[in-house]
Amino acid sequence: PKLNSVTLIGRVGNDPDPRYFDDGKVVLNLSLAVKRKYHPLERKARNIQSGEEETDWFPLEIWGRDAEYASKYVDKGCRIGVTGSMNIDSWTDKATGENRERAKIIVRHLDILESKAEGDLRRQNRRGPSFYMGNDDDDDDDDGSGPGSAGSGGFFD
Repeated sequence: PKLNSVTLIGRVGNDPDPRYFDDGKVVLNLSLAVKRKYHPLERKARNIQSGEEETDWFPLEIWGRDAEYASKYVDKGCRIGVTGSMNIDSWTDKATGENRERAKIIVRHLDILESKAEGDLRRQNRRGPSFYMGNDDDDDDDDGSGPGSAGSGGFFD
């Protein structure tokens, strides 16, 4: 049997920019940064210190409802998990005439792995420090504007 299944967890490297086609289909291309994790013995053998892990980048192609969902709720830096299959695109470079290939992940399932509060805090930190310490919100943090999350407890950071 042939099996082509990929599961990745990482952070989105670009803001979503969905493309809509005349026939109503939508596609979203994102990049996903995934840190390499090492077993402590492998870390010792390779002399890799904590924080020196390499990051692998994976191009993602998301279609249909998942693309619309991701374009609405995902932004740069968002922690997501995806399941899909690897596909190799092949083409001839018009400038050089060389054959080119590029691997990409065709996403079948996408999960947002951060809570709304974690995403808001991440976006606030990306904009820079804020000197306002007040609280404009009432006690109800769930305004229904985004997906809920069971939280990760910092496991995927």
